[in-house]
Amino acid sequence: MDPETYKSAMVSKGNHVSEDDSNDRNEPCKEWNYIRVDGLGLLPGLVCPHFDKTQSNGVARSVDFDSMLLKRHSGELGIGIDHWAALVIHGEKYRVISLPGKPGSVMISQSSDAGGERVVTQSLSQEGTPGIWIKEVKDGTICSTLCPKEGYVKDLLFVTPADAISKDPLADKCRRENI
Repeated sequence: MDPETYKSAMVSKGNHVSEDDSNDRNEPCKEWNYIRVDGLGLLPGLVCPHFDKTQSNGVARSVDFDSMLLKRHSGELGIGIDHWAALVIHGEKYRVISLPGKPGSVMISQSSDAGGERVVTQSLSQEGTPGIWIKEVKDGTICSTLCPKEGYVKDLLFVTPADAISKDPLADKCRRENI
């Protein structure tokens, strides 16, 4: 969640985050950058919650996330989790759940060729359904794969450990300012 959305939700709404936390308040976009902060270590790589949202800096989180992977974390696996989706891990298995009727980044269509195969693309404007994307950098390009609805955790999250994980210099500053 971006700083402005969190601040307004906690101050003005008493702990409630609105369903639409995008920057539709007719306020000017604010300058800020995403930073990499160590999590609990439950998932490998870099995780981006609310992947399908556009935040108060006016940039789609998915665009910033891809840029972050390319420029600073190309050796890490990226997991983009849409606002209305969740990754449920139970033992050795996982499943993706989402709320029906809610918007997300997963666009599914049929190809127009004779085979009529299913085509999956990522929507930057929440025109699809909620889902989870697995991101990798290969030869300087982001490769995006829709996470299967269910399977074994080892198949989904098995990655070669990153050669080096770049610690974000702003993480310590962020921690100090939020004590």
